[in-house]
Amino acid sequence: MSGREEAGAAVQRALVACMGPAAAEQLALAQVRLAWAEVVAEARLERGPLTSTVRRVTGGTAHVEASDPMLAQELTLRSEGLVWSVNRRMQGRPGATIELRRLAVSVGRGAG
Repeated sequence: MSGREEAGAAVQRALVACMGPAAAEQLALAQVRLAWAEVVAEARLERGPLTSTVRRVTGGTAHVEASDPMLAQELTLRSEGLVWSVNRRMQGRPGATIELRRLAVSVGRGAG
């Protein structure tokens, strides 16, 4: 185990000890959200007022809310590649225990 992995494992244990069993789930969701933000920024899928965010993950499905119908359509068209990229980005991150299988994209006012 590398120093980075050991440090990550220590942080995860401390969170679980302080916050209880729900901490691991919250950490995993935070890792999905962070990886999503990094992937869509790198792919330049967030431009100006167009934003998207992962609202929740259920059964391997990331429920993504897009701020605009055109962005939602583009995310849907690219969903397989986005899922692959997010999963790859999370590899080796502390607490990243969720593996995505698909996206469910909706349009909402509160994205971002």
